[in-house]
Amino acid sequence: MDESKVSKRIQSEEVVRKEESLGQVVKVQQVIDFFVLSELQHGRRYQSELEQSIVKTLENVGVSKAYLSRRLQKMAAEGHVIRHWPDDERYNRYYEISESGLNYFINMLRDLPPRVKLAQQVYKLFEDYISQYSKMNLK
Repeated sequence: MDESKVSKRIQSEEVVRKEESLGQVVKVQQVIDFFVLSELQHGRRYQSELEQSIVKTLENVGVSKAYLSRRLQKMAAEGHVIRHWPDDERYNRYYEISESGLNYFINMLRDLPPRVKLAQQVYKLFEDYISQYSKMNLK
């Protein structure tokens, strides 16, 4: 199809205005950060304990150890968590929430509920969209 035909077709269609962006849907890092900071409010935790909390709460859905480790490193670098390791056991770190982490958590507690609602809506619409194509003969 040449460019002029595409342009005419686009011009003839009604323009749909975007009210939200997919960037407003909840990101995996926000899910992890929220879990980590909520758990740390109950006291210090080792990475393995944080991972198990996520898996248990999300009914056996989890995140890779490497990704969780990177998020914890980033949260420590941003000052949201404090890392400790007893007796030079760098592979057996535990984490505590900082004042900055508590503020970050409070902000997420305020910002995430509408984003979760939007995510549920988007995923439902996407599921419906996918189902339109599930009956296609894809030989």
